[in-house]
Formats: sequence, structure tokens, C-alpha cells
Amino acid sequence: MGQPKPTIEEQAANWVIRLGEGELDAHEQQAFEHWKTQDPRHAASLARLQGFVGHLQALSAQQAPVQAALDAALVNRRRHLGATAMLGVLLALPLALMLRSYPPSYLLADQRTAPGEWHSLRLEDGSQLVLGGNSAVDITFNGQQREVELLRGEILVQVAHDPARPFTVVTDDGRMQALGTRFTVKREAPGTLLTMLESKVAAKGAHSSVETQVQGGQQARITSEQVELLGSVDSALFNDAWQAHQWVVQDRPLPQVLDELARQYGGHVQFDREQLADLRVSAVLPLDDPRRALQLIADAFPVRVHSYGPWWFRVERLEAHPH
Repeated sequence: MGQPKPTIEEQAANWVIRLGEGELDAHEQQAFEHWKTQDPRHAASLARLQGFVGHLQALSAQQAPVQAALDAALVNRRRHLGATAMLGVLLALPLALMLRSYPPSYLLADQRTAPGEWHSLRLEDGSQLVLGGNSAVDITFNGQQREVELLRGEILVQVAHDPARPFTVVTDDGRMQALGTRFTVKREAPGTLLTMLESKVAAKGAHSSVETQVQGGQQARITSEQVELLGSVDSALFNDAWQAHQWVVQDRPLPQVLDELARQYGGHVQFDREQLADLRVSAVLPLDDPRRALQLIADAFPVRVHSYGPWWFRVERLEAHPH
């Protein structure tokens, strides 16, 4: 079987990358113009992506220490690269990092938040939806259904009663139909994490017909094949943490915690997974201030955090010294 055809968003992202690399030759320019005229959605997707890229690059241009950080990180390579090649590296790196961190599904979502940003909105039925930092959703409301597709990150849902239209949250892993009021849904690797704060939800995997009811105060991991109940949680603690933009961590390996902080940081957090794998974290961390969260970890564990400007941190384990 052949490879699936790229989506319009993926095609647009490819053109954004190519345009950012330099001037098109005559053949590429002809192909580009042909692609734009094939479908009005092509030009629209391209314009939206270019606008978002321009916005991010404008923000990054305001961060002078970023240039210093890149200079420090690439000082050894500069000895072996000419000025033109070095300029190409410095220009291409931010765009490559941006497109890796912000795929088209995120850029073109109905609602999205930046790293460290929380956003609350009231839906047309009166339901309340809160997006955590670095999250994205598509929303489909019509006469038959109310559906929120979580593309990235985490959301808190407060569902308004409407017996005629079920309210569902969907991810690649499965579906969750609200049978009550308040819960959170988070995309993880692997699976989707469902935390029930009030009432209950009927959940099932994308490739399973078995439906599992998750009650208030319970947590479950949803994969495409099953719904696994993980045990009880303190609903009041989780709810208060959400209001304060905090993360309740319960006995998690430090590398997983650093992954989440990196997602909220919006830059690069470098660490050796094997070196830190045996350190486990139970804490309440401020997700809207990931730098402070990293410092709290450094205060509590035998690790050191090195900063290379505002977009790059390295976490390393301290060597044990014999007494």
C-alpha cells in the first residue's frame, strides 16, 4: 500500500518550511502557485500558518538572550562553519523547533493556548471549558451532538444539562460521554488521562465496544483498546490545583515530570532519562511558572538546573561523593 496523502494542513506546513529556507527556483515557484490555485482551502491554510509563524518569530525577536544562548550552544560549530552557513542555522533552528512543537492540528484548532497560558470560555449551551497551557481543541455543536475533540494538552469541563444532545470529549485514544458535570481530560503518552471531579463519565477505547463508567473521585487511563481504572483521587485537591494553575504529581518518575514542564515551558529542557529514571516525584508544582517548578525540583532532589537563556534548560544529576 502507498503512503497516505498529506492533509491540506500538512501540505501548507511543508510549503511554509520551504519558503522559510530561501527563494524558490522557477520550477518550485510554478508548483507552489499551482498548489495554491488547486483549492481555496490551500491558500487559506497557508495564510493562517504564515500568520502564526510570523507572530511567534516576532515574539522571539524580542528575546535578545535567545541569540546569546544560541551563540553559546553553537560556539564550537562556528569554528567550522562559514558566516553564511551559520546564519542559515540560526534562522532555520527557530522555525524547525516551532513546527516540531506546534503541528498544523494545533495551529488550526478552533481554540488553543500557548505554553503556560490558561483560557476559560463558555460554550453556546452554557457549558464551561477551561484549556490548560499548550492545549488545543476542536468544537462541534449542532442539533444532535455536543463534541469537544482534545487535540493536545489538557482541559477542564463543566457540562451544562441537555438531555437531547449528549456531551462527549474525544481523543485519538477514545470517547468520554458525560453523565454528570465536572471532569478533566489530559493527553499523555501513552493514553488519555481522565480525572472525575463530580458525577460520572462513560468511557471507552477507540477500538473497543466495552464501556466503563468512571465515578467522581476516580481516575482512569484510556487507550484505544481499554479503559483502565487507576484508583481514587482527592477531587477537592485536584479542583483547587486547576484553579491555581498547578499540577498535582503523585509518585511519578522525574523524567515524566520534566516532560510536562517542558511542554508548559515552550522551550527546550534537556536531560538524560536513564540518569534520572529512579527519582520519583510527589508534589504540587506551578505549571504557569515552569522555571520556578524546575527550581523546586532542584531544591528537593540531587539535581542541578543550568540555564542557557530563556529558552533552554539542562537538568543533570549531581554526583554522589563518598563520605
